[in-house]
Amino acid sequence: MGKKLLAAGQLADALSHFHAAIEGDSDNYIAYYRRATVYLAMGKSKAAIRDLSKVVELKQDFTSARLQRGHLLLKQGKFDEAEDDFKNVVSWSPEVEKLLSCF
Repeated sequence: MGKKLLAAGQLADALSHFHAAIEGDSDNYIAYYRRATVYLAMGKSKAAIRDLSKVVELKQDFTSARLQRGHLLLKQGKFDEAEDDFKNVVSWSPEVEKLLSCF
């Protein structure tokens, strides 16, 4: 339901659904990821980073969460932390490493 509300642009309602999902299962990394997406849509990057960090804590190889968090950290000027996320992603994905070597 939260995904449908997010897609419809009903961010506050979507946020409520993801809060409830996380309360029901605090290890649900997908719910944290989706809630981070809602936070980003609302312009709340600090809250999004907290949720993305929780996703990475629960599922270290979730590359989308690491990439998103890395981009947000980069925008905040936290270059070392962003670099750690990007290096982590590269170490898991030879395809990404090949792409980056072109630059």
